[in-house]
Amino acid sequence: MNQETPIEILRPRMLYEALADAIREQIFKHELAPGEPLDEFRLAKHFVVSRTPIREALKVLASEGIVELQARRGCFVARLTWEDVLKLFDLLELLETFALREGVKARAHFEIGDSLQRSLGDAAGNAYLPELFERLVGKLRLAFGPLFDSPEMQASERLWAQLSQSISSGTDVENALNQLSAHCESRRGVAYGFFLRADQRLQERRGSALIEKQRKQAEQSETFKAALI
Repeated sequence: MNQETPIEILRPRMLYEALADAIREQIFKHELAPGEPLDEFRLAKHFVVSRTPIREALKVLASEGIVELQARRGCFVARLTWEDVLKLFDLLELLETFALREGVKARAHFEIGDSLQRSLGDAAGNAYLPELFERLVGKLRLAFGPLFDSPEMQASERLWAQLSQSISSGTDVENALNQLSAHCESRRGVAYGFFLRADQRLQERRGSALIEKQRKQAEQSETFKAALI
């Protein structure tokens, strides 16, 4: 986050909402890494705004569980453990199973559009499902960063394309549920490897940042010593 990024281009939305979107995107890319402190002044300078809309944007992200506001300590990007990730996958499986059952029951026409989550909500006839899916997926993006978009992590769309016939015909529901269950179990195994890779990347980044900080401190020390001579 080296260059200033004026946020005015995102108007006419409320400024704090646009800022929340921009900060959220940086978090999902791990440009702002899990556990990293979020300094209001630094963010305000980066986006060329005052601190007030930054503060409101961070409150929005805190309500989503993406950042944590800690009394007398400040704001930090939330950090998830593997146990947290497993709980998210458990909830995701529950929602997917519900969407599948409801879709088959209604014999809904199912076709994956721009958003798998919206398509599942339409198939289940439940307008609240996409929002729940989105919140869960957002937390998973927080955990995995850019690796979440790897083809291996996006196998769900291929599965749902295969299940579309069962949903549309309203038949073979048990086989469809078994396929979904097997997919969810496989997804956890694949995700564990990617979780370790994401964590390793963060560790390497923190190590590089520490080395750079020590280098700058050494340079400042040498400059100070030279000034005394």
